[in-house]
Amino acid sequence: MCSPSTPFRQLLQCHPIHNLQEQKVMALAKYVSNPKEGGEEAGKRTDPFRWMIDGFSTIANRGADMYYSRSFAACGFNWKLQLESVLEEDGEKFIGLYLSNDDADSKSSEIKAIYKLFIFDQLHAEHIQKEGEDYFHSKSHGFCCKVALNKFNNPKSGLLVNDRCVFGAQILEAFACKSDKEGIHESLSLKKDLTPRIYSWVIKDVSKSKDKLISGAFAAGGYNWRIWLYPNLATFKDSLGVFLVMDNAASLSSKTSVYVDFSLCLLDLHNANHRKLTVKYLFSSKSVGWGFSKFLSWKEAQDPSRGFLCNDTFIVEASVVVLGVDTIH
Repeated sequence: MCSPSTPFRQLLQCHPIHNLQEQKVMALAKYVSNPKEGGEEAGKRTDPFRWMIDGFSTIANRGADMYYSRSFAACGFNWKLQLESVLEEDGEKFIGLYLSNDDADSKSSEIKAIYKLFIFDQLHAEHIQKEGEDYFHSKSHGFCCKVALNKFNNPKSGLLVNDRCVFGAQILEAFACKSDKEGIHESLSLKKDLTPRIYSWVIKDVSKSKDKLISGAFAAGGYNWRIWLYPNLATFKDSLGVFLVMDNAASLSSKTSVYVDFSLCLLDLHNANHRKLTVKYLFSSKSVGWGFSKFLSWKEAQDPSRGFLCNDTFIVEASVVVLGVDTIH
């Protein structure tokens, strides 16, 4: 496994190693909330905050947007609810509800909160709710309380009645934690949304290629990527080399790396016995690509019984998950 930009002499010695985009949009729907005026004593349990949206279909028709309640005070801090009108996971659609802190801007502290999120069933006076705890800093949001979109829209569920729905949160306990960053030389911030991005690349006239082949750009985890493929070239003689390359790595700070879990897969169209290799790697402005110089022997790649090369065509799939961002202080 080598960098695609590694000089040829070094390749001879190279061996394998083993944030939802938030958008505030104005809509025609009415937002009604009932936050208590002022704040409460830190650590004291507070009454639930309820957020009613009248005319929900107006925002639902806009697609996957994020909407925000007004700020409300609880346990000595200010908070907001965030609603993602269409949250997609594994091909299914959900309504997603989050809590975010509205005043955690201090770099020297973060807020720990124990809280509940709920979606109100207006027909049966019940809640779909989730309880847990999170640390909040720099306007981060916590866990997600979600419900399947088809259930939410079902009139019998009571979650959406006369185009009106009610969401809410209750802060059970919250307090500030001092964060001592002195002496920390490196930090890794991990993402909570680890949904993989699958990209398929159909490559025709493979045997006619005299140079490396480069796929179109595709987005994953907020960054752009390409696949580089070396079909039995002098660089990787008698082998098929496949690499993942960050297309916009030059825009990264010299102190920032992107931690990625990715796999590269060559499809076997006859037997479904695909060739797939997986690795985790830190991409940066100085290390823009990583992959496998000997992904598969060229003899095996051409073997008609294997089904990799059909009508002089390869199909390569990349699965990319951005796990987080690593920063040097």
